[in-house]
Amino acid sequence: MTDPKEIVRAGYDAMAERYSSWRLEIEGSPAESWLDELDGRLEDGARVLDLGCGNGEPAGRMLAPRHRYTGVDLSAEQLARARALIPRGEFLHGDFTQLDFPAQSFNAVVSVYVFNHVPRAELPPLLQRIEEWLTPDGFLLASFGCSGFEGVEDGWLGVPMFFASYTEAETLDLVRGAGLELERHEVVPIREPEGEARFLWILARKPPSRTHRGPPSGRE
Repeated sequence: MTDPKEIVRAGYDAMAERYSSWRLEIEGSPAESWLDELDGRLEDGARVLDLGCGNGEPAGRMLAPRHRYTGVDLSAEQLARARALIPRGEFLHGDFTQLDFPAQSFNAVVSVYVFNHVPRAELPPLLQRIEEWLTPDGFLLASFGCSGFEGVEDGWLGVPMFFASYTEAETLDLVRGAGLELERHEVVPIREPEGEARFLWILARKPPSRTHRGPPSGRE
């Protein structure tokens, strides 16, 4: 198996239960505090897209109760768990780098510990599409790897897993290049059971002056 997407899909299908337990052992993850900050900036009923929603933790659990939530994931097993956790959510099974939503469809796009599975060549066009999907003044909240590595790690939680990232400076340039304004960014180390890992957290905003063809879809 050499296709990065298939490696990720098969891996998360196979280790769904193991991953659920493993993530609870992580120390120092700032995910919930960043999600709280985003939630505080959104009006009730905001349209939120979660790219790589996994089993719905933590973004779906935190954002779906107050907002119109859509989760996307490659893994059918992870999506089944997310649907059970968030029965009122909308879910799409597939590769989010291939999705095409109407312009201004969402008030926020979220991706937590997922963009480090996106091939490097596919991240810049994905960020540009996200900018199009956001309403003016909409937000992107995402974590990124920052090692500059791309390749397959054998035996990650018992399965092969594909990882990819740019450096911190390169990622910040990509976000700016997509037309998003950086509101806050920070590299945060966390303690996984296997050791320390570092992620770049970014909260970015689409400027109100940037508009695209067509009205907001509203998903009404």
